[in-house]
Amino acid sequence: MTPSYIGGPGNQFCRKVFNVRKHLKSATVWITADPHSYLWKDWMRVEYEHNWLMAGSFLKYRLFVNSTQVGAGPARPIVDAHAVEHHFDVTAALVEGRNVIGVISRGERYGFALRLELQYRDGSTRKIVSGSDWKTLPANDIFSPFCWFHPGFGSFHKGSSGPGETPEHLDGELYPFGWLRTGFNDRKWKKAKIFAPGDAYEIEPAGIPNYRFTRVAPQEIRRLDVRRILVDFGRNVTGAPELRTSREGVVEMRLGEELLPSGEVRFQMRTGNCYQEGWRFPAGGATLTNFGVRSFRYLELVDYPGELRSGDVAAIALNSPFNEKDSTLELSDHRLEKVWNFCRDTIRYTTWDVYYDCPSRERMAYEADAYINMLTHFCVEHRSRVARRTFEYQINHTTWPCEWRMFLIPVMREYLLHTGDMGLLEQYYPRLVKECSFHELLCDGLVSEFPMRIIVDWPMSCRDNYEFGSGNAVANAFVYWDLTLLAELADYLGRDRDARKFSELAAELRAAFNARLYDGERGLFLDHVGSTHASFHANMFALAFGVAEENHVGRALDFIDRSGMKCSVYGAQFYLDALFRHRRAERAIELMTSDGERSWLRMISGGATVTTEAWDVELKPNMSFAHPWGSAPGNVIVRRLFGIRPTRPGWAEYEFDPQPGPVKRGSFQLRIPEGRIHAHFKRNADGSLTKHLDFVRDK
Repeated sequence: MTPSYIGGPGNQFCRKVFNVRKHLKSATVWITADPHSYLWKDWMRVEYEHNWLMAGSFLKYRLFVNSTQVGAGPARPIVDAHAVEHHFDVTAALVEGRNVIGVISRGERYGFALRLELQYRDGSTRKIVSGSDWKTLPANDIFSPFCWFHPGFGSFHKGSSGPGETPEHLDGELYPFGWLRTGFNDRKWKKAKIFAPGDAYEIEPAGIPNYRFTRVAPQEIRRLDVRRILVDFGRNVTGAPELRTSREGVVEMRLGEELLPSGEVRFQMRTGNCYQEGWRFPAGGATLTNFGVRSFRYLELVDYPGELRSGDVAAIALNSPFNEKDSTLELSDHRLEKVWNFCRDTIRYTTWDVYYDCPSRERMAYEADAYINMLTHFCVEHRSRVARRTFEYQINHTTWPCEWRMFLIPVMREYLLHTGDMGLLEQYYPRLVKECSFHELLCDGLVSEFPMRIIVDWPMSCRDNYEFGSGNAVANAFVYWDLTLLAELADYLGRDRDARKFSELAAELRAAFNARLYDGERGLFLDHVGSTHASFHANMFALAFGVAEENHVGRALDFIDRSGMKCSVYGAQFYLDALFRHRRAERAIELMTSDGERSWLRMISGGATVTTEAWDVELKPNMSFAHPWGSAPGNVIVRRLFGIRPTRPGWAEYEFDPQPGPVKRGSFQLRIPEGRIHAHFKRNADGSLTKHLDFVRDK
């Protein structure tokens, strides 16, 4: 039996009743749906700088078995126009006798195609597939038809939920309550229309864990006035609110990541999203929830009928699964512990199908975000499939900043060190060389003009007045970094000629960089060839990537040391790396434990529960409050302070070189591919350091 695509474009309820007459051994649902699309078909063209907006809906389906939601998806495809296939184990959700499988579909073209495979204990099997024997109910009027005719992705006008989402003014008077019960009367529903055969798209396996649903209870409920109630869920949620009433009426829903000074929810968000919806509840009340995904911590209810109890409201978070036991950290400095746990929670609460920038405004997978997100993820959890999928997605969906393209080489290198996945390196090495290194543009040791716009740092308010020009220092530092890493990757592959070539090019670039971009009188690196301006960033990246020659390190290092956190939360990764690389642990730890204006403790004290896009709204007024690229301490504390880093693919070799600075003691555990690392250090009374690392292999 071959499934067909049903549901079609728009919102649709789809259900199928079937019998299980024998003892089940297992039951698995395989499902595909329309691939994700983008607002502009030529979105990969370099000249488009707002070409990353996702169109349609981020989720294409929510899957249910006997009133239990068992899945949602799909992941965005690595190759455009492919359909990503997920599978869900639904054995525990089925019963002997009558069962119902249901899908809320939000298709762009065909909808979804599904097959349910039943394996019985007696060895027999049965397949149930999507087709004309299913029953369907059009649901655009239930989820508001406005979004289908006036998407407004570019303008983010009042009422738009942003890219990949639509406003859902839910109409509970039309909602088919009970549709997931076998006894539900669906005689007025129509036979499903077949929109395409099951092979309408080329299939791409998901290759990642399915999303996990987490029910988040409110931490606080309080009345703002006689009409309005504020709900605080206590942490950032990427998901949907769920609300129950026992009375009829229209409730205005306002969601947001922060509060206004008045105590109301900022539902017209800084990011441009507007999370404002009207939910109509039928006589006798009901429970309603969104189909789509929002980013929020707070919910404001206007005209909720009656008293709101804690059991009447929840947030249903949608995230990649996270193994809490993969890492533990203890430090004598509890401020560092707090910052590390903050970064760990950021990964736990925000990771989806790939590493991306934020769950509100863009949801785009940027290469720089992926590098920092991945480093932190590997330092808090063992799983690596999201990292792999991110790399494969990004090499086919590159974004506009010049340095971002060059990040794919360090992303591959770090992924390889943590996983040992030589097959992925073999597959993509030629493309990394050709598309990401810019080495063919070298002339007299430097790249004078780059083919893409250079970003240096973001937001622009964190660039330290960087001066752009020919032979850009920051971009050339990235080229040097890439060349050194390509030489390493070539060596792993046994490509000796390539390894020599890239090592020689790196040496030539380093010599030219130090000869043409270094001001010997001031002891600082300049922003570009011919510039007189020596920015924080030119010196930071030169030090972080090792392009600065030894006799040029000292004064440049002093300069960035005393400058403080002039860079963004993105730049902080490389600032901290530069300080630790050159044994300035005290200063790096001082920055990570600061509660000043540009600090992680200030984020936390300001109410953030995951890292934010920028240090402060004064630096970036349109910032999001959920942006995992700010999670640098999550990996720096492990990789630099503890000094635990793999040095050969798959952790075949690793180093343990703690730089605890003023921290008196610490312990850290991390699951790695074949076991678990236990690391400890202690500062002795005489100032010496005692350190110990054990590797406990899996049995």
